[in-house]
Amino acid sequence: MNENDEPCQELNEIIYHITGEFWKKAYYGLLAKQKTYKTESDISAHQAVCELRKELKTLAKENKLKCTAFSHNEHFYVSLIPYPIYIGIERETGDFSISAPHISTRHFTHSEYKAGLNWIQDYINIDIKPLTEKTQAVREKFYLNSKSSEIVKVSIKALCDSILGKKLIRYELHQNRLLSNIVFQTPDNSTYELEIFHKPFSKDASLLIKLLNDPREIKIPDVLSCAPVHCYDDEISAMVENLKKKQEAFLC
Repeated sequence: MNENDEPCQELNEIIYHITGEFWKKAYYGLLAKQKTYKTESDISAHQAVCELRKELKTLAKENKLKCTAFSHNEHFYVSLIPYPIYIGIERETGDFSISAPHISTRHFTHSEYKAGLNWIQDYINIDIKPLTEKTQAVREKFYLNSKSSEIVKVSIKALCDSILGKKLIRYELHQNRLLSNIVFQTPDNSTYELEIFHKPFSKDASLLIKLLNDPREIKIPDVLSCAPVHCYDDEISAMVENLKKKQEAFLC
């Protein structure tokens, strides 16, 4: 197996968030376009159902999709493959629903059948290339196989022990496959939280070394961030108090 195909939960979570944001924005875009489409107030439910079923076949053909349909009880069901997009139509009222991957199901009345067709076409027209490029960029920026990640984690732990330990500074270190989070208190009782991505560190450790020696507020996107903790939760507060006691005991 190629090392780049090795599963990585932390990377998947980042991509999941990016994908969610992309489709949320796309969904709002679809809703905005719907405001420009008019309803057919004079059309009957029967006519709307006939037109909708006919136009769905045309839409599928124009977009090179497979259109399958069947009826069950009081409903017609149409599928557009391979997306898949599902359309459920009430035979009596002509009202229908459209379900498509990544977005919420949308409901339409029979007089909105043209708006429903536009909803489907606008969905098909969504350009996912930016999402594909962004997720690929994320993989290139952050992905490390488990072996490389372990080496980086050990190196960061060693730097913390060496630099902070030398100054008798206790610290809290949390690590996952892609990221290390370090919380530590300086001799002047300032508390800092430092986060660093492992892949950039594997190429250049100098930034982390500088910040452990001389912490300051800084943020370099996709590389690291360091900031004083002004309002920290009970866990960090307890940790800081524990550090104070240990330092006082050590000095005694």
